[in-house]
Amino acid sequence: MSVSRILVLLVVITLFAQVPVVHQALVWDRLDIHAGQWWRIVTGNLTHTNAIHMMMNLAALFVLVWLHRAYYSSRALIMMLASMMLVIGLVMFLSPFDWYAGLSGVLHGLFVFGVVRDIQNKVPLGWLMLMGVAIKLVYEAYTGGDSMTAALIEAGVAYQAHWAGAAVGLIFALVWKQSGSENIQDLGPRT
Repeated sequence: MSVSRILVLLVVITLFAQVPVVHQALVWDRLDIHAGQWWRIVTGNLTHTNAIHMMMNLAALFVLVWLHRAYYSSRALIMMLASMMLVIGLVMFLSPFDWYAGLSGVLHGLFVFGVVRDIQNKVPLGWLMLMGVAIKLVYEAYTGGDSMTAALIEAGVAYQAHWAGAAVGLIFALVWKQSGSENIQDLGPRT
């Protein structure tokens, strides 16, 4: 399956997850997970609080995957998405939230993965982008998140999910085996 098809499938599932009855069955809900509905640990990432939240996340997903498209194979993208969703869902147990919805933790992970790969490939601005996301993560942890974003998504900003996704993205960037001595000029879109 190509990276493009993975993205289309993710979008279709995310749109379907907004159907109220489906949303109710998939959202990360602490009580339901404790009651044995373990799938919610992963599927909560696919649900969103409202249409604005979903559209912001899907737009960011396309931008990030396009921006760092040279670094993705289908296998790597599937493994990263699954790992990020699982880790984020587990980390949310350490948060004060009783429910969680959104793809933003995964987006932070993809961003960190991409900018660390940029740094590894000596792409200008890689370090600046990594410092920018680090400052954002620290700011969110200190303030609890941006109030304008919270108003748009009609929920608190779960910075814990952002940290978890960023950590998984960093680990993948540091340990995922690169073939040979790749540099950015040698990389093209992978399918």
